[in-house]
Amino acid sequence: MATIRTFICIELPADLRQQLLDMQTQLRPLGHGVSWVKPDGIHLTLKFLGDVEAGRMDAIAEAVGLAAADVAAFDVSVQGLGAFPNFRRPRVLWAGVQEQSGLLKKLQHQIEIELAHLGYPREERDFSPHLTLGRVKDSHQAEAAISKFQQMRFTPVVFSAGSIIVMRSDLKSDGAVYTPMRTIEL
Repeated sequence: MATIRTFICIELPADLRQQLLDMQTQLRPLGHGVSWVKPDGIHLTLKFLGDVEAGRMDAIAEAVGLAAADVAAFDVSVQGLGAFPNFRRPRVLWAGVQEQSGLLKKLQHQIEIELAHLGYPREERDFSPHLTLGRVKDSHQAEAAISKFQQMRFTPVVFSAGSIIVMRSDLKSDGAVYTPMRTIEL
């Protein structure tokens, strides 16, 4: 049976995507050691499933719906910049995500539980909400970009998370193409 590379996420508003693009545009000329994520490919990922049988999409959407059943829309704040695992050995450059009410972590935890019932293993690492902006491929070539990134000031953006997307990801030579498969309203 055909498989679909799938993940669960919250989409970002256009003004936030534009601010992230503006930041990346400043950093791109400083080195080729970073693979920058296209702004339309930046999502707040709640769970990566990998290759999923196409016939399981309805069950996945139903599980996500159950996880979100008692969660209302909530505000998310994007603020601060960082690196995984750290700036001394950066592999991923990111913008931080904060949510004060605890609903984001509750929602992500419930998604883990519901999808585990379908056979998708729970993530072993603690949920660390973030937006991946770039992946460091060569820290030597990326040194100037990383240094500038550490010094940048990111204007916090608050947006309402009102839905969850079951997203398809098709890998192409010029980057991934994302297609929403199901939308679950909060």
